[in-house]
Amino acid sequence: MNKRDHDNELLNIKQAAKLLNVSEVSLRRWTRSGALACLRVGPKRERRFRREDLHAYLQKSATPSTMIPARTRSSRNAHIEPGGVRIDHGSHVCSLYENDVGRIKLAVPFLLEGLSAGELCFLVASKKAQDIIIERLDSARPGVRGEIAQGRFVVMDGAKSGTAMYEFFKNAFAEETRSGHRRLRVVGDMVWAVEQELGVDELIDFELRYNRFLAHQFPVASLCQYDARKFSGVAILDALKCHEDTFSYPLGRFLN
Repeated sequence: MNKRDHDNELLNIKQAAKLLNVSEVSLRRWTRSGALACLRVGPKRERRFRREDLHAYLQKSATPSTMIPARTRSSRNAHIEPGGVRIDHGSHVCSLYENDVGRIKLAVPFLLEGLSAGELCFLVASKKAQDIIIERLDSARPGVRGEIAQGRFVVMDGAKSGTAMYEFFKNAFAEETRSGHRRLRVVGDMVWAVEQELGVDELIDFELRYNRFLAHQFPVASLCQYDARKFSGVAILDALKCHEDTFSYPLGRFLN
């Protein structure tokens, strides 16, 4: 391969992240903002990168403040750090828990930061999970129930089908971004799907569609958490496969 062909070789996102020594989450953010050029290929519009574009970005951006990997950098870009885990907007991650303490460990700081920043937050959860999470939020941020009443914090039980849940988010995200909300975030405590009697296949299909068409297209940070007491090992494995951004982090950070 000559130098010109080498420079024009297309790399997938994993290869490009390794070349720049950054996370795949950062690459997605830079391509969405237009800071880094990429090509979109195939029906899934997967990202492909030319080496020469990556080297040009590296030369342009190689300063101490911009080239430190995303999870260790003190960044001016919007991000969330519940439990010490940095989650960029545009990310869709999965957390697992085994008790009610684990249920709130990431969800509460994740939502608190969003509400404090004036972001529109969504909580989709069973009634029990809503009560536990909102009680802890209210103790840290008195008046959070008023924010629910005012529509600044959307709390819901979940839809009766995966398609209905997907359509709700698609319409809500589009409307809110049109109306000027620059940042959104979602906590989905996925026991809602059990209580709404969604089958595992229907739930995983919803997660796949959300991940493919919504999570990376809108300025939303999404945290889906699964109660290990309610889902089978196979269902949890399938759920992890739907949250590719989770694997940009040490997985232990999301086990509670």
